[in-house]
Amino acid sequence: MTQARLNENLEKIEKAITNLRRGKNKLTISNIAKKSGVPRRTIYNRPELKERCDQAILIQEELEQASKEAAAGTEPAKLYGSKLLQFRYEKVKNELREQKIINAKILENNRKLVIEKDEMKGTIQRLQEDNERLREQLRQDQKNKVRKIK
Repeated sequence: MTQARLNENLEKIEKAITNLRRGKNKLTISNIAKKSGVPRRTIYNRPELKERCDQAILIQEELEQASKEAAAGTEPAKLYGSKLLQFRYEKVKNELREQKIINAKILENNRKLVIEKDEMKGTIQRLQEDNERLREQLRQDQKNKVRKIK
């Protein structure tokens, strides 16, 4: 699969994930594949595509879990000893989970930026080639003008 095709599939998957999230639908590889039009087999065979889907699914699960746990409330006033330690442990664990979600979102953004960078590199290379071709054409035109003048 070419880099352009991979980028195209990643873009389709990104759009599908966004649409599924907006509709409050559960993210699964099957749902993402159906919505994006990218075959499930392709997603499973391409680590970049599978990783992106897994990441989105993990984020959704973590957000659901965090919202359930946030509804549990704050530290009760009459907790002592091991129960207090357990409560604090769970609280720190939830904070860690939230940080993991934030990190996953940053990683997701970085992946998008890498794709954009690769596209820009291709565009720059194409423009440089066009520039060189036009310079060569200009040189040839100038030589032809000099010949006509003589």
